Amino acid sequence: MTTTKSITYSSTRGCPTQKHISFRSAVMRGLAHDRGLFIPDSFPTVSTAELESWRDLQYHELATEVIGKFVGEDEVPKDILADIVKRSCGAFRSEEVTPLVKVDGHYILVSVLLSRCCDCSRRRC
Repeated sequence: MTTTKSITYSSTRGCPTQKHISFRSAVMRGLAHDRGLFIPDSFPTVSTAELESWRDLQYHELATEVIGKFVGEDEVPKDILADIVKRSCGAFRSEEVTPLVKVDGHYILVSVLLSRCCDCSRRRC
């Protein structure tokens, strides 16, 4: 098994000292020092075979696979990432995590309305 290396992140404002930042550093900083947002320096590819293998995954398993494309095992081992994602998804009120709701004959995602944020952990949002 090969270990996936993490993608690096750079500020949207282009400050030279805010380029090629590790995932962990970007998460811990939140915003870049130049007040820009961190965005990936490159985007991973997903093969047709990978997409097919993801078809029957549960939400937390799929999220782990997608996030794992941006966060390599050199920063967060996959078993730890899977645990973080699974526990995070446990905070959603719906077992489906991001249920589809039909409105005017069209399906829409309603994930934010049915989830908890850290500010709302003791009260209903």
